[in-house]
Amino acid sequence: MIDLLNLQPTVISRDLRSKYLLIYGQPKVGKTSFAAQLPNNLIFSFEIGTNALSGIYALPITKWSDLKIAIKQLEKPEAREKFHTVTFDTVSVAYSLCEKYICAQNGVQSIGDIPYGKGYMLTRIEFEETLRKISMMGLGIILIAHASRRVEKQADDSEIEFFSPDLDKRCYAIVNQLVDIIGYIDIVFNEDGSTSRWLYTRRTPTVMAGSRWKYLDPKIPFGYQELVDAIGRAIERAEKDDGAIVVDERAMTTEKERSYDEIRNEAELLWGKLIEKNPENADKIMAIVEKVFGQRIKLSSITPNQKDLYELVVAEMRDLL
Repeated sequence: MIDLLNLQPTVISRDLRSKYLLIYGQPKVGKTSFAAQLPNNLIFSFEIGTNALSGIYALPITKWSDLKIAIKQLEKPEAREKFHTVTFDTVSVAYSLCEKYICAQNGVQSIGDIPYGKGYMLTRIEFEETLRKISMMGLGIILIAHASRRVEKQADDSEIEFFSPDLDKRCYAIVNQLVDIIGYIDIVFNEDGSTSRWLYTRRTPTVMAGSRWKYLDPKIPFGYQELVDAIGRAIERAEKDDGAIVVDERAMTTEKERSYDEIRNEAELLWGKLIEKNPENADKIMAIVEKVFGQRIKLSSITPNQKDLYELVVAEMRDLL
């Protein structure tokens, strides 16, 4: 139950469980290998990219319903003990499967065949709700994407290459709102013939990138531990310079969603106490029901599909008592 009086201020955590990242780059640059370095990470494999990796938890996903079933299983406490982050590899294919799911629901071949742009709206809602559901479990989310390259003409008529995530604009809008970091992976060829990989976390004239941590290094050696260390340094500076409250690991305080039976049992208990206190409370309860449902109906006729509305009725009954 929601209790504003016991609500605590937010804190910044050093752990990565509740962090959200979009990592993108050219093929074979190491995006999936990066995800494999994360401890307790579940990889949703929308593409074949894990064949060369051993000892990882990778679940092939060929249709959106597969993902929904997997996320439903993640709600179990034992699953959340096993997995601390989930990875979408790649998020572009995930969004495409989401579109196909909405098309199947509406009996059309193309998302644009749903009139008045409703198909795009339904896809956005479904995709947003899926990511939100995972985030509310306290899990970190790693979104992997390929890089898109375009040539941009400058004021002096020179041309430069600009790299950005290769995502549908509607998908990118959703992802951009969610993630804490948009990171671009670049390979640098050194004079001795070796190569170095770098993660850009700040936009440059040639790269789309960004971060919510204002003290995060704009360029980090690419690797899981290197990123963890860089985030740690950014958090420590926020603690020192801005007085941020920092903890080693942030505990999720999301309320466990109550079952229909739990809500109904409390409603029956409250009904008995309210009527015992004053029989005229029956009319007051019916007025609450009418306000929430738009009509007067018996509490016993409220169905499991109306559970959220039932919860509102119970909250007001509790206040009445």
